[in-house]
Amino acid sequence: MIPWFKQAYMGQGQSVCWHHWIAIRKGNRTCYAQWEDCGPFRTDHFQYVFGNERPKPNLNHGAGLDVSPAVRDYLGLQPTDVTDWQFVNTQDVSPGPWRSYGENNHFVIARRQAEQRLVQQQGSSSTNAKH
Repeated sequence: MIPWFKQAYMGQGQSVCWHHWIAIRKGNRTCYAQWEDCGPFRTDHFQYVFGNERPKPNLNHGAGLDVSPAVRDYLGLQPTDVTDWQFVNTQDVSPGPWRSYGENNHFVIARRQAEQRLVQQQGSSSTNAKH
């Protein structure tokens, strides 16, 4: 059921959803975040996550998604607000503050690598100019 399963599968007990981007919507606001973990409630309802079913009720007052304080504040969420969410590809993550933070963030990693390449290029240019 997971479209990227074959590319992401690392072995038993390793999440293929970890660090994958999701779009979370409340009303007309959308925030992007990365999947970190699942459970302790419904962890086996693929028909909702990758299909068209509504979420099943659970022991946590129906909560289907726990979010960070930053996501909560950006969307203006109250403890039991209803949101919509879906997995999205990295290239579909809209510009916003979510692109600037996090050690596992694709955008942060790419920016650091570009900065390192620039420093290395500048370093080799200045070394060549001295010779």
